Amino acid sequence: MTSSRKHRPAPTDASCPIRPLIGYAAPARATRRFTQGAASVTLRADRGELIRDAETTLYSYARTRTAASRWTITLHTGVPVDQAGATALFADTDDHDIGPNLQAQSIGVPGGRAFWIREHATLVHLDHLLGTITVHASDLDAARFFAARLARQAMTAQLLEHDAVYAHAAALVHAGHGLLIAGPKGAGKTTTLLSALRLVGGDFVTNDRLLLHCDPDGGTVGHAWPMHLRATASTLHAVPGMSRFLSAEQQQNGLAGQAALSGKIAIEPDELRATLPDMRIVGEVRPTLMLWPYRSASDLPPEPVPAAEVRDVLVRTQFFMHDPVTSTTSHRNHWLLPPDQDRTALSLTAVADQLARTVPCVRIPVTDSPAALAARVVALLDHAATQAARPGGWG
Repeated sequence: MTSSRKHRPAPTDASCPIRPLIGYAAPARATRRFTQGAASVTLRADRGELIRDAETTLYSYARTRTAASRWTITLHTGVPVDQAGATALFADTDDHDIGPNLQAQSIGVPGGRAFWIREHATLVHLDHLLGTITVHASDLDAARFFAARLARQAMTAQLLEHDAVYAHAAALVHAGHGLLIAGPKGAGKTTTLLSALRLVGGDFVTNDRLLLHCDPDGGTVGHAWPMHLRATASTLHAVPGMSRFLSAEQQQNGLAGQAALSGKIAIEPDELRATLPDMRIVGEVRPTLMLWPYRSASDLPPEPVPAAEVRDVLVRTQFFMHDPVTSTTSHRNHWLLPPDQDRTALSLTAVADQLARTVPCVRIPVTDSPAALAARVVALLDHAATQAARPGGWG
């Protein structure tokens, strides 16, 4: 006997206009709860591999099985969607840039908003009142595309609500000391990070982005914005032990084959353990030193940066997320849960003020000697830790 349940649409508010478009959705029995600072998200799915894949990407989030979250994201795969009906319903509605060459259209619905992503034949239903985000995906690949992205966006939105700000920075923890390596694209952040981790040790936090906020105790806390590490082939070739992530052709060409060394290679943080077995992956850093690396052909001495200059640069560049010369800004995708721009601007100034007052900053050249760079990083960390215990700060 065939159960009539197979023909029921996915559970959605009857007053919601997308309900007639959605066919049967299997129950979402796999679940994982993620937390980071004051933020929490529960991810539910009808396929266990979606949870496992998301866990790999969202490496910096703590995980639990119980307790309620601010947002619950439910992923249904293989859901029949009336695509012609969706196209008609979302015709001439708001467009959102949700990724490279990918658009979503949206309409207001009771309690929130609904989004239609035609390229993935996927409907996303956001309910602010219930704190739910429900994804009706056409297939497993579509659900996999959204799983980690939506969880990360919901987590980030909460941190921004708690006055965090984006920073274009790498970070590590060495001997209990937190290090921020901040700067624009191409400054040498990844080279500095990998050189220090490989040659003197430490714990990986992030390679590209942090969410920084002021701590009530007067310090600054950085939460990793989880994503894979992206390094140029030339950086991986230069740092000892990292060439294992290059292709055979790239290894053979070496630094002389600049064409083969162009582009970037994606490495999951967990894959670094093959080269750095003593390295831990942590999701939080309390900085005691900030470095501003820059590429240089000469091994110049490090240069302390005055606090007033640190504050001015951080505010003007939005923690290196914005280039005021070219007016280009690093992509921050909040199509589902857009932040309050006025609050974000106030938070940026507050965090820049506190970081400039409490964390010494040093410009450091990045040359073709990873060993010298790593030794200098450790010496600066040790010096910063010593000075922190003395009146008068950096000296």
